Amino acid sequence: MLTGFEALGAASAVLQVISFAGEVVSVCRKVYDGQPTSNDDLEEHVKRMSDAVGRIQDRCQAMANTQQSGYDKKLGSIVEGCKTAATELEKEVRFVTSMHGNGSLLKAIHATIRASSHRKKIESLELSLFRYRQVMEVEIMSHLCSRSDAIELQQTDNFKNLTKDVQSLVAQIAQGHTKLEGLVRAEHDVTREVVVQETVKTQETINTHVTAEVQALGTNALTEAQRKIFLQSLKFSEMNQRYNDLMNSRNASFKQVFASYKKMTSKCDGSKSTPQADRKGFSTHNHGRKEIDQTWAGFIEWLQSSDSLFCIRGKPGSGKSTLVKFIIDNKSTKQLLSHWSPTATIISHFFWKIGSLPQNSIKGLICSLVYQILDGNQKIIEHVLERFHHLSSNTSYHDWSTEDLQTVLYSILEKDTRHFCIFIDGLDEICNYDGLCNLTRSIEEILKFPNLKMCIASRPESLVMSWLKEKNVRGVLLENLTRPEMVTFVHKELECFLSNNTISSKTHKMLTKNLVRKAEGVFLWLHLATRSLTTGIQNEDSEEMLRARLEGLPDELEQLYANMWQKLNDDNSIYRETAARYFLYTLQGKGFIPLFPHNGIAPEYPEIQQPTLFQIACAESIETQDVLLTGTDSIDLTEVQRLCKKTKLDVQNRCAGLLRVGMPPMRGKMIKVVGRANGLKLPKGTDVVEDALFSRLVFIHRTAHDFLTDTESGQAILKCGVSSENGMRTRILKGLLCLLRFIHSEYGVTGRPNSIFYRVMEMSETESNEGLHEAIGMLHIVENLYNNKVLGYNWQPQTPFLSHLIDHAQFDDFVISSICLAGSSDLATDVLREGWDPDRSLIGSRKRAPSSRLVEALISMGADPHVYGVNRKQRIGRMELFARQGTAFSNLLMCGMLSIGRGEHLGSGFPRGMLEVIVSMATICPDLSATTLAMGHVNESGQMALVNLTWLNNPARPYNCKDLWLLYEVEMKFLLLRLLSTLAVEIDEDNVDGSKVNELLPRLEHPSAKLRFIITRNGESKKPVCHRVSAELSTPNVTERLFAPAANLRKKSNQVRALENIGSAYEDVMHLTRDPSVETVDLESAVISLADERLGFCTLLEAGIIPTLPYVEFWEKHRLHYPSTIQQLKTAVSSVLLA
Repeated sequence: MLTGFEALGAASAVLQVISFAGEVVSVCRKVYDGQPTSNDDLEEHVKRMSDAVGRIQDRCQAMANTQQSGYDKKLGSIVEGCKTAATELEKEVRFVTSMHGNGSLLKAIHATIRASSHRKKIESLELSLFRYRQVMEVEIMSHLCSRSDAIELQQTDNFKNLTKDVQSLVAQIAQGHTKLEGLVRAEHDVTREVVVQETVKTQETINTHVTAEVQALGTNALTEAQRKIFLQSLKFSEMNQRYNDLMNSRNASFKQVFASYKKMTSKCDGSKSTPQADRKGFSTHNHGRKEIDQTWAGFIEWLQSSDSLFCIRGKPGSGKSTLVKFIIDNKSTKQLLSHWSPTATIISHFFWKIGSLPQNSIKGLICSLVYQILDGNQKIIEHVLERFHHLSSNTSYHDWSTEDLQTVLYSILEKDTRHFCIFIDGLDEICNYDGLCNLTRSIEEILKFPNLKMCIASRPESLVMSWLKEKNVRGVLLENLTRPEMVTFVHKELECFLSNNTISSKTHKMLTKNLVRKAEGVFLWLHLATRSLTTGIQNEDSEEMLRARLEGLPDELEQLYANMWQKLNDDNSIYRETAARYFLYTLQGKGFIPLFPHNGIAPEYPEIQQPTLFQIACAESIETQDVLLTGTDSIDLTEVQRLCKKTKLDVQNRCAGLLRVGMPPMRGKMIKVVGRANGLKLPKGTDVVEDALFSRLVFIHRTAHDFLTDTESGQAILKCGVSSENGMRTRILKGLLCLLRFIHSEYGVTGRPNSIFYRVMEMSETESNEGLHEAIGMLHIVENLYNNKVLGYNWQPQTPFLSHLIDHAQFDDFVISSICLAGSSDLATDVLREGWDPDRSLIGSRKRAPSSRLVEALISMGADPHVYGVNRKQRIGRMELFARQGTAFSNLLMCGMLSIGRGEHLGSGFPRGMLEVIVSMATICPDLSATTLAMGHVNESGQMALVNLTWLNNPARPYNCKDLWLLYEVEMKFLLLRLLSTLAVEIDEDNVDGSKVNELLPRLEHPSAKLRFIITRNGESKKPVCHRVSAELSTPNVTERLFAPAANLRKKSNQVRALENIGSAYEDVMHLTRDPSVETVDLESAVISLADERLGFCTLLEAGIIPTLPYVEFWEKHRLHYPSTIQQLKTAVSSVLLA
């Protein structure tokens, strides 16, 4: 049946669209297969297809003006489908041509990455066109125009008036052709069997395969160890240092603060008041006491009220910090606060400007508050871990951001039913980076919570005063209130001279009156001036001489410091040089060195707080350095005590009272802690040795520090030291190494090597070559101690010494010459492998990585970047039961992927160097299809991120029970392509030779990422459940999201497809876990199976690493999901102990 010329015209146009679209598909497939193509040819095919679409529109319009049959309507439906397919093909063509623009490295990389997903779209469109073609072949023969219809049509008068394409179609049908290839002259034929085979083949390449196994972990709640580790991450080493350095509250003279309260309570109790001690008739002691008591009564009233803020102001040295400590420790404070709230809890923070960053920053403040609130409160800890599961992996202060800490603080203040009174000392000591404005804003945010109040102490800085006035804050001015305490102090200091008649009662009165008058409320001035007068009394000065001595003392602290220094050292250059060195040691020798027992686990975290007395003694003694640093000999405890006693005496006699010897950390129990961990029986007198070894040299007050650093007089004193800045750093570092060497030989303790290397790096990073020269000299000493395990991490095998230097370009020549001298290609390979940590972002390591020059030099000396081995440069607690493995190349790729996942701008020079190294290694890689393990995390909101493999050591770590963990087996070329694409975004392509990358791209086709396991948690029991998903399941959306660069980098390149429309990754993964082909398996068996496949990690035993028994016993107690692995370790350890 002939349906009409209009329908035939539309059918002819449809057949042409199908044919030309087939040609477009064919060219696109060649592009994705890496075959040479011409954009001009592709554009010509698209133009012809578009023209055919235009003809469809015209002819369908003509057909719409006639009466249509049901078959005509069916043809119209096919027409719409073809038009849609053609539109989608045009989009694909635009993608192909944009990705393959001449000279675009970025486009070429992205084309390779996206080829798989776009190939699938092309194949889908191709199959749609194939179906339309089949329908058209049937419809033309059955309804539109049979062979007899075509013959009859050729004989009509109107045939010659038809367009040529319709005439050709009728002629072909008349000749018996019903297939598309016979109906339309096409330049390229597509065989359907090949299409189907290629579709299946391509799907296998781009699919991700999920496997999962399930284990039931026998714990329903967070373990004590998990809570302890999390809580410990909030406790920085110096948290209580400033508080502990202050005068003991029992010795502080601030009894007047609570005098009125005690009088009131004693009257209520009916008890008799204790008479004041005999003041030898000093009426001045009671002068103004009533007014002072009234002022302190305002503070007492505030403690009991609901008012939120109170301020203690005072001059430098007036005793603000000591007063705050006194108030915190006094039991009356707690009693008074109970009137405000029976649940009132006191927490505090002491700022210290000359301390470390945690001691003078907003982050340190908030971290301190969070730690104190959580300490001992298991329910609140569990609340935090359940609500902020992504923070459960934090293990140290440096893992926290200020924003996360603020969020946690606000959350627990909302949750906790207790009331808190917060004491914050030293607002003026905030670091310049944060500033007072930011600090006061943070305080205001905290005070918005109704269950807390805050007492702050500060110097009367203008910004503080303006803020207090604006907020109408109540407070006290300390120097107006401490006269009674000052009288008490002077009386106590001079009482012994009065008792033995060294001075008369008259002289005693005169000195007391004038000292308190001149002090003007500054306790520190009073302390120093009283000590000066005590020296005069001991020298048997007359009353006139004592009066003159007192009147001659400057009124200001800074001038007093200068005066004391001048009297003590002005006439002796040797004394001046010695004192200046002590000051510089104290200024430069800050920092903490963690210590590790050789055999066991210390219950606390012992660490050296610098500078110590013995460290400085060794810095001053060349003979001691020669013994401890150049040979195998040591010194005995008697010599240690002698050196420290001499140094302490020197400090007292030469430093004009600006320095003092502070108590050792850990309340003087550090040797006992590490000794017990090592099973040592310590002799009596250990406390004396501890004081000698670990007592610290500190400034008497911040004003003493500021006098030396901020005044001309102080700077002149420091210049008396004859050594250069690097010379002083060398001295103090040698002193530290002597200390470490001694405690290693005596107590079996090792020091953290990274802390030492950091100090050597500091020495080298000076403008002159002098610093680098001295640093290299120190390296030879450090290397000797490192190789002898004075520096190291307990039982863990040492990484090559040179591997600690390869991410610092200034040591490239040193590393190259050292390896050349060793003549070992194995050493070169091991050093290169440690160049990148596969579990750490480069952002977190301050963008340090081996230079391309050094990498090329190592490879030229025989280093093989593709030799698989154990990564030994890892800290305790990283993977615990497992050891990281890999090649230099795989480590670099994994490190790079974690870095781009952070999304921070890498700069331009850094990515260029990384690109050169990656391409250099990839070019000589024997197998880019080799695989490694990558781990991903998905939360309920669909946010995804790559995480490091250290999560494997405890996959039951506290996190939200709805979160998911993904274990991927990924090919090197898969990681390589993603990394290259991001680096290309960061680099100015005009300055990069992309020829090597373009040569590499054909080897990177068909990259694979297989999802092997998914770890979820049981909703009720919260036990981890491991799922193994069959290889047939496909999750391209999940894979695309997980391995995509961070959002800001995606936006930077319009070639990278946005991921927002892919759908919910969380729902996709959960759907996989419900698939019938998914099975649950034992978690330990699943992880061990991955280790057996050499996917970037192995067990400790396979790595040849045997830990000490205390570590294995700790894991046995707290790592319940790896029982078989732990038992094997325990057996191995027992065998070693019996051998």
